[in-house]
Amino acid sequence: MEKHMSAPAPETPTARKTDDADGITDESLRALERALDSHPGVARSAVLADEHADGTRTRTAYVLPRRNEAVAADGAELGRQYVAEWQGVYDHVYAQPAPDDPTFDIRGWLSSYTGAELSEDDMRDWVDGTVHRIRGLGARRLLEAGCGTGLLLHRLIEGTERYLAGDISAGAVERIRASFGGRPPAGLELFQAPADDLSAVAPGSVDGFVVNSVSQYFPDEEYLDRVVRGAVDAVAEGGFLFVGDIRSPAVNRAFCAGLELGRAPERAPAEKVQVLVERRCCTGTELLIDPSYFTGLVGRLPRVAHVAVVPRRGRRATEMNRYRYDAVIRLDAVPGGEAVVPAWEPWSAVGGVPELRRRLAEERPEALGLLGVPNARILADRWAAELLSRPGRPATAGEVVRAAAGAARGGVEPEDLWELGEGPSGLPYTVRLSWARSLPDGAFDVALVRTPDGGGPTPEVRFPSEPAPPRRPVSRPWYGRVENLHPAKLRTHVRERLADPAAGPGRFVLLEDFPLTPDGEPDAAALRSLHWA
Repeated sequence: MEKHMSAPAPETPTARKTDDADGITDESLRALERALDSHPGVARSAVLADEHADGTRTRTAYVLPRRNEAVAADGAELGRQYVAEWQGVYDHVYAQPAPDDPTFDIRGWLSSYTGAELSEDDMRDWVDGTVHRIRGLGARRLLEAGCGTGLLLHRLIEGTERYLAGDISAGAVERIRASFGGRPPAGLELFQAPADDLSAVAPGSVDGFVVNSVSQYFPDEEYLDRVVRGAVDAVAEGGFLFVGDIRSPAVNRAFCAGLELGRAPERAPAEKVQVLVERRCCTGTELLIDPSYFTGLVGRLPRVAHVAVVPRRGRRATEMNRYRYDAVIRLDAVPGGEAVVPAWEPWSAVGGVPELRRRLAEERPEALGLLGVPNARILADRWAAELLSRPGRPATAGEVVRAAAGAARGGVEPEDLWELGEGPSGLPYTVRLSWARSLPDGAFDVALVRTPDGGGPTPEVRFPSEPAPPRRPVSRPWYGRVENLHPAKLRTHVRERLADPAAGPGRFVLLEDFPLTPDGEPDAAALRSLHWA
């Protein structure tokens, strides 16, 4: 069971001029870089000193692996192989005998924490939340890419006049056809194709495009671009794109820390857990997409009118609900318009959900915007990730978990905010949540807008945005599959070359490319913006 904890969320580390108070000096950092650069698998490195909110300082090593021949020769081909591997995985899954209820085929949905299949209750909560969100967008003609066995299709097709569904796996398409007794209903069109091939769909022939819990199997940003541009072409004027269940890089390190701590025995050495966290962060096999990719579509693609980046709905403590988000992309126009929030306040100005309810009931503002709401779903894991990376970390996994729990009280469950405007006790407000700023502590923003009299479409909100991060917004998961360089090996290599083994980096980050300033020096701001490792 997840614990909701107290105290302010850990702040993103900041740069600080080095001194020798704790042994972190410019010379000690350069010595670490020399030790790293002597490794035959390292092309270039940089070691930076960061200061945390409590004054603790840590060393972070950023390492660009020396590219092997496979990467240097044809990265595009490796991307194609990555997609083909996932196709093979799902061809195998869909070749198994059909379940008793073919409309709710949840085989292959495994928990990262236990390796076991997710429970039926967990999956129903996840499916119901997704279906509710897509139905609220109002399409009569839907196109779904990566439809799988039809978990969404069987629930969304009612009320549509046309439903086009494609999947890279022929087995998935046949499984859906069989679920209708071999005779799909009128209006349902099935086809086999990868998500970036929508050539079977006429331009402007659908009102909405859905790709849900599929983007993590894309190989890179170029593939994602093709999917988005193809979807925009397929959707008619005033329609939408729904990209759902997206893995967020900003909170990936917190996720990895929570996962490894959940697997570790209570007495496991914390340093060994940190090694596992680093390895998982640096060698992940699924695509991570920063929300800035989607918010950046406004202005980059002329038809994109509005982008909402929204946490997942649901109270089940699954990794999908806690760590993933949906992107809703409106084309050409926003049906309910955009509400104006006159001023944005910090969440600390309110204090809690009961206080917020009282303020809305008593003051009845037309719109209220609050920034930096501490996220109860993630806060403890984020603290644990910070504690693991520090030189004075607690000794065991159990001590890290308890320290993180004690430091992370005060988080807010997103459902508690949404419910302010729902149900019999709901206030006359539309509640919009946003994860667009991609804060590494998992905090989100919320806007509450008085519901217009007479009904009609509820307005969207244009939330504040952070400056575009100086980094690639999308990872390349296949890099970790072809490199033979792991943080544990680097840690051992550095320790063997240091007079003081304790002076090694608190964490390692493996890079896909090495950001440089115009004069050829390491770009520290770009390096520090890499939250996912």
